[in-house]
Amino acid sequence: MGMTLMKFATWLLSPLAIGLFLILAGCILLWRERRRTAATAFIFAFVWLWLWSSPWFYILIGTPLENLYPPQDVSALPKADAIIVLGGGSGAAVPPHTLQPELFSAADRGWQAARCYKAGKAPYVLFSGVSEAPGMKSFLEDLGVPSKAIILEGASRNTYENAAFTKKKLAELKAKRVILVTSAWHMRRSVAVFKRFDVEVIPFGADYEARFTKGVRFPSKLSYWLPGPEILMANSYMLKEYIGAVAYAIYGK
Repeated sequence: MGMTLMKFATWLLSPLAIGLFLILAGCILLWRERRRTAATAFIFAFVWLWLWSSPWFYILIGTPLENLYPPQDVSALPKADAIIVLGGGSGAAVPPHTLQPELFSAADRGWQAARCYKAGKAPYVLFSGVSEAPGMKSFLEDLGVPSKAIILEGASRNTYENAAFTKKKLAELKAKRVILVTSAWHMRRSVAVFKRFDVEVIPFGADYEARFTKGVRFPSKLSYWLPGPEILMANSYMLKEYIGAVAYAIYGK
């Protein structure tokens, strides 16, 4: 029940939900013949949705999060007791509809974790994420990580539970120092919550989406200004990270 309420609260604060509420408010105002106020609500809804759906705004709010943990060569990483890769970017196979795991935009989390393992940085890869665990195990094995080195934690549903549940696994391994692999824009919040559980973290970012967007779109191109549904979704993740960072800071204190 608590998780359902949390997801609903997150949706209420999303750019799409706020835009829809503004449109609904405009419709109600128009029905009550308050045309000028209704027009203001519609204009504000248009500007709001265009803002959060635009690549330039994604670059503006996403790049600072990713710049906190810039790309680094795996060879420069110190050794650790385990590699933790957080769920996201993959989906388990659903026979007979799909026979292999599905990979999405953040699947390079698994790829970067495999690179860390093959570089000899830690003896175990611990994957944390509900429902994705079997698919990620298959993916890691295909990337050359032996089955005996892969440990699955398939119960966590959010970043807080990632840290709480993997803490128990780390205790079993007597692991104190970990390489944490997740999307760069998600790393700030992830590091904060793992540190709250007294886990020594070496961050290793993946999935640099805003930086990539910055490299292919710039003001002289029309695509820099044109809104798109995929950008709206990406910006929603960025907003969630900023809200989460504030919430965790308050909760941690």
